[in-house]
Amino acid sequence: MKKILFSLLFCIVSLATQAQTSREKVLELIEAMQADQMIKQTMDQMLPVMLQQVEASLKTEEEKSKMKQAKVILNEELKTYGQNIVKGPMVAIYSKHFTSQDIDSLIAFYKTETGKKLIKLTPVISAELMQTIMQKEIPELQSRIKKRIKALKSTNS
Repeated sequence: MKKILFSLLFCIVSLATQAQTSREKVLELIEAMQADQMIKQTMDQMLPVMLQQVEASLKTEEEKSKMKQAKVILNEELKTYGQNIVKGPMVAIYSKHFTSQDIDSLIAFYKTETGKKLIKLTPVISAELMQTIMQKEIPELQSRIKKRIKALKSTNS
């Protein structure tokens, strides 16, 4: 009986240690990827849009006079929100999809010059891609869809 209890206790301690090590490694990866900074940039970009939405929803002068306080609240909430994402769901999701060895390899990659270049250029590439999609790809897609629907209507008539 003592052997069983000792074995069970050993397994629990081992699993807890592995989970902690994995969490620490994922946090190291997040730091190497500068993901916290990317989330902060995203939140900073969202702030003006959110402030516009809040301002548009204000009806009375009393509500409008509280806009300054609303800005402070939004800033505080977004800062906390980003930190919570990094330390909570992001760690859990990375832990779910990557092995400890994967995490080590990713950390090593993001510490290389190529990894650092990827971190630096990802926002630029994403912005370029979005601009291309919105200006070229979406209009072309819409045009193709309209033509095909129009062709359907003419064959059904």
